[in-house]
Parts: sequence; structure tokens; C-alpha cells
Amino acid sequence: MMQYFHIWQKTLFGSPKLLKTILKQFNFDAKKAWENFNTKNLPIGIRKETREIIRRRKSLDPETEFKKLTFPVLPITDPAYPETLKNITDPPVTFYHKGTLDCTSKPIIAIVGSRKISPYGRKAVNRIIEGLSRYDITIVSGLAYGIDAHAHRTSLEAGLPNIAVIASGLDEIYPSPHRQLAREIVEKGGAIITENPPQTPSQKFMFPIRNRIIAGLAQAVIVVEAPKKSGALITANYAFTENRLLYAVPGDITGYRNEGCHDLIKNQKAVLLSDPLQIIEDLKLSTPNLKLKTEGMSESQKQILASISSRPLHLSRIADRTKLPHRNLLEGLMELEIAGHIRNVGAMHYMRV
Repeated sequence: MMQYFHIWQKTLFGSPKLLKTILKQFNFDAKKAWENFNTKNLPIGIRKETREIIRRRKSLDPETEFKKLTFPVLPITDPAYPETLKNITDPPVTFYHKGTLDCTSKPIIAIVGSRKISPYGRKAVNRIIEGLSRYDITIVSGLAYGIDAHAHRTSLEAGLPNIAVIASGLDEIYPSPHRQLAREIVEKGGAIITENPPQTPSQKFMFPIRNRIIAGLAQAVIVVEAPKKSGALITANYAFTENRLLYAVPGDITGYRNEGCHDLIKNQKAVLLSDPLQIIEDLKLSTPNLKLKTEGMSESQKQILASISSRPLHLSRIADRTKLPHRNLLEGLMELEIAGHIRNVGAMHYMRV
């Protein structure tokens, strides 16, 4: 059956909605659809060229084409297909991948933004990754220049698995300078994903289509630095439409790089993100994995350390997050400060060292 999903994807890779419509008529039996679909049953408005491609599809042999394939293919009917992606409006009927898909079983957070990253954008991504790095999550982005690449590299350095969703075939990684980054993502337990068959170069129209997969895989999407016409806003709109948690990082009100983020906040599509722990709270993620940093600590100390980031946090907020008795909280804070894990920056505010 895999060969029929592949041959359909090869035939209509640029028209995911149409492909889904066709296969749905046959209850996603790709073989039956290949052998029996008639172009007379196509929806009204389909271009003549597309009709002709479908009509002439049988000039391709599914078995022969499948033997040429050097990457795993995952159809929507496979139990390993990510559930969050399956439930979006137009999921890819089939996708190709390199690496392991084990990382899709963890909570997935997308970080997207401008291709022209600023020093502020770097700092923002660094702070977000630092706050998330203690949790068992996966980061997804688009392998593009700017925010995407920085999010990939920073999260890999922090030990978080990554998924890169690309707009080309797996043998046509774009942009080419990021091929080493793609290899590192795979080597460190992540995956490169695309719905485009091998030997498909990236084309401009494919990037917006690709963005729905980034939003579809994620439970939460963070936008960092997005001009008004940024592709990141397409991802954000997909996230909003698919009821994902959507966050936007505010920035300089005089800078064009932040106009898209500010519009998302102003139009109440996205929540203003000032502390990455807000995402952890919203997703209700479990206590982070701090094995290397918390050996010998009491459970109270671990809870306190998990609640504090590199940004100063007031004692009352720490109490809200940990739910510890006041005495235990104060003792734990003092012990962590003496041990050099946190510091009191004044006015009852604490931050990680």
C-alpha cells in the first residue's frame, strides 16, 4: 500500500487539499483510488493541467517508483502518524522523513520568526530555550535562515530534540548552507520532515503550504520577530485556526521586525510572551528533567529550581508555582542560594544563576 501513497504524493505533491479529497472518496485506500479514480469526479474549478496530470497518472508504475525511493514514507493511515498533525484541516496524506519520529510523542513547541534575526531576537530565543530546556519536549521549526535556524541550534545545544519541516524533497535540503544543521538534528534524535517527494526543489508556493505542518505538529507556537508580511505570520494564522496555543514576543515599537508580533497581540490572536514558563503552565507539563543539576537536592529544592528562570521572579510567584508551605519555600530558597543555583536580586525577586 505504501507504494500507492507514494505515487499519489508524487503526482499531486503541490495540491494537498485535492489529494486528500480524492483519497477520502476511497476511505484512504490509495491503491483503490489509483486504479479507479475518474477525473470526471474532480471538484469544479480544478485547472485543466491538473486534470491532465491525474488522467495520465497510470503512465507511472507504483512499484517501480517506490523502488527508487530512498527515504521512509509515512501515510496518514499508519499508526505512527502524529495524532496532532492528523487532526488539522488539511493534513499531509503522506510525508517523508529522515531520522526518528520518536520525538513526535513528546509535547512539541514551534518557534518561528523573521529570516533577518536581530541581536534582540537572538536573546529572546535564548531566553525561551533556556526556560524550556529543562522539560521533556521537542522543538519544531522550518530550518530557514534567522529565527528558525537559531531556534534549532540553541535547542540542540540545550539537549532538546528537533523537527525541521522543509519545503523541498529530503535530498534537496534548502537552504543548502543548513544541510549540516539538518544532519545534526537527525544525529541528535530528531527528524527532518516533508510532504514533498525526493528530487523536489523548493519553490516559493511550497513554503506557505509547509507552514501548516509546523503549526499542525505543535501544541504551542511562538513567534519571535515577524514583519507584517513574514511567512511566520502564515504559521501563526494556521496555529490560530487550528486552536493551538499562540504566543508572540513583543519588541521595539519602532522596529519593522516586530510589527507582525505586535499585530498578533493587538488583534488578540496571540498571547504576549514575556516568560517561557508561561508556556509550561499553559501546557500543564510535568516536572522537568533536572537529573544532572539536581542530584542530592530535596524535592522542595527541585520544585523551586524548576519554577525559576533566568528572569527575576517575585517570591509570591514562586509560591504560586510550587504550592510549598511558606517555611519550606524560604528554607529551600536560602539553601539554593548558598549552593550557588539561584541568587536574590533584591525586593524578594530570585533568578537562576
